[in-house]
Amino acid sequence: MTDDTKEPKAAEGADRVVGEAEKQEKILNALQAVLDPEIGLSVIDLDLIREVRFDDPGEAEVRMVLTTPFCPYGPMLIDQIQQAAETAAETPVKVTVLPDRWEPPPWLR
Repeated sequence: MTDDTKEPKAAEGADRVVGEAEKQEKILNALQAVLDPEIGLSVIDLDLIREVRFDDPGEAEVRMVLTTPFCPYGPMLIDQIQQAAETAAETPVKVTVLPDRWEPPPWLR
């Protein structure tokens, strides 16, 4: 006897992973257009985006850091990131600011 129910479940899981990878790429591409207003570089180029996750079905999470803990443009930047990510992914996106310290990428030092 074979278990024919395993094949459809495996295909569904693979489709979900591919779909999430495509959404992640769309989100990261959209975030390239979100600029830090003081530095004038994208949040991607500044390495502010740490991770894009899909823990809950139908919802994404963008995990990021700010250039300084009390960044005066932080709330505006978070809103721009959320709007750009939601437009690209066509799904609700939660933005989480991590307490990690930001280090400039090597090419900015």
